[in-house]
Amino acid sequence: MGLNKIAILIDGGFFKQRFRKLNKKEPTKRDVEDLINTVMAGLTAKNPCAALHPDILLRTFYYDCLPFKKELIHPDGTKIDFSKSSTFTKQSAFLQSLDTIEQFALRLGDLSFSGWKMYADKPKKIFPDFRQKGVDMKIGLDIAWMAGKKSVDKIVLVTGDSDFISPMKLARREGIQIYLYPMKNHLKHELISHADFII
Repeated sequence: MGLNKIAILIDGGFFKQRFRKLNKKEPTKRDVEDLINTVMAGLTAKNPCAALHPDILLRTFYYDCLPFKKELIHPDGTKIDFSKSSTFTKQSAFLQSLDTIEQFALRLGDLSFSGWKMYADKPKKIFPDFRQKGVDMKIGLDIAWMAGKKSVDKIVLVTGDSDFISPMKLARREGIQIYLYPMKNHLKHELISHADFII
């Protein structure tokens, strides 16, 4: 009986955005565990030879950024210490809780401050513009590494980002099946065309 080794790659920013929209609350460790179980059940449903060649989870990789913790000067002259914000505390606790999930690895990038912005319809509402650094690159490199080492048979991407098409194509050329779990999000045709299955 041959086993299919599975890697689940979760784009944390995408996951949190979709989870909030679908559930109207912030995700917890249990919600991430439920996501993993749902994905594995979806794989089994797509596997016509599940009895002879079952899918087993090798590892889940979760990609996200550490919360911003530096001090900034607001355009109005006030100082804002983000390390003392409730967002920093909650996000840090959430990421730390994920460390205790079995067969789980955190891949963390950084948030960089790129300036102040304002809403077009609310010109008096000024907010900091943060950008992720290193997250997409880590996902792409991990897909390429798994493909080169042939360490897994199937990769499940929990994302809606078409930036991963190149590593997806590489993995498929190496014989790895690519699954997408978009969390009910609309997917671009070009992303669908480079995946084997949608869960």
